[in-house]
Amino acid sequence: MLQYTTSLTGAEFNDLRDSVGWRKITASQAERGIENTAFIVCARDEEGRAVAMGRILFDFSYTAYVGDIIVRPEYQHKGVGTKVVKKLMQMTLDSAEPGEAILFVLHAGKGKEPFYENLGFVKRPNEKSGCGMDVWITK
Repeated sequence: MLQYTTSLTGAEFNDLRDSVGWRKITASQAERGIENTAFIVCARDEEGRAVAMGRILFDFSYTAYVGDIIVRPEYQHKGVGTKVVKKLMQMTLDSAEPGEAILFVLHAGKGKEPFYENLGFVKRPNEKSGCGMDVWITK
């Protein structure tokens, strides 16, 4: 059973990045990135090890960037990433006033578009928008 928390260290962030083969960043960058994140969700296994995470960069108005959704390979395709994203989006929506809409934007990794489409994101480009993905959600 996984536990979902709202904290993550820079070392854990880098360890998760490494687990999926992402470009290395310095320990200082990882720490600053985590410190300057509006919302974080981290999935932890029974031993407390970070097995998945995601974060929101937010202007606390209407634009929220969904960033760094990472799930260790052995935990992928088990609903963990979906739960992380949904929790992040709810945390962001909870900060809005009733009737306000939030634009969630992201850059999907190649081949990951179907994962985000299942969460309501719209593939771009399309008739209205150029490259990228976004979804408006009203509280």
